[in-house]
Amino acid sequence: METAGEIEEESKHAKWTDEEVAALVNYLHTNHSEWADAGNFQQVTYAKDAESIRKLHRSGKIKDSKNVSIKWGSLKHTYNAIMTYHSRSGKHWDNENGANICGAADAEKWVKFVGMKPFCNKGWQYLSMMEDIFP
Repeated sequence: METAGEIEEESKHAKWTDEEVAALVNYLHTNHSEWADAGNFQQVTYAKDAESIRKLHRSGKIKDSKNVSIKWGSLKHTYNAIMTYHSRSGKHWDNENGANICGAADAEKWVKFVGMKPFCNKGWQYLSMMEDIFP
């Protein structure tokens, strides 16, 4: 049985559904002309994005501009890691097979470099939109 403290703690943290993340990225992609600096957007853009995904809320904390900004930072981190990995000489990456990791030695190098196990053999659904967002 959950106590009031556990329920209160649960509501402090935003838990993102796949649908909410997709809506966040779609909104920023559509409104990428509002891009500010260092791959960020203005707070008003994050607030509008939070409002646009509110209808998708199912449980936990309702996302606000701060949650959108934090999630955007996480998505940028993933994008930058993929682009850095891809730009390294001799490192394979495509958006269908990811890094196409085969074997334990390759997997160990991949985890040490980016720590993004989900993308070792598959692409990232947001890559093309992220590439459009960044000038």
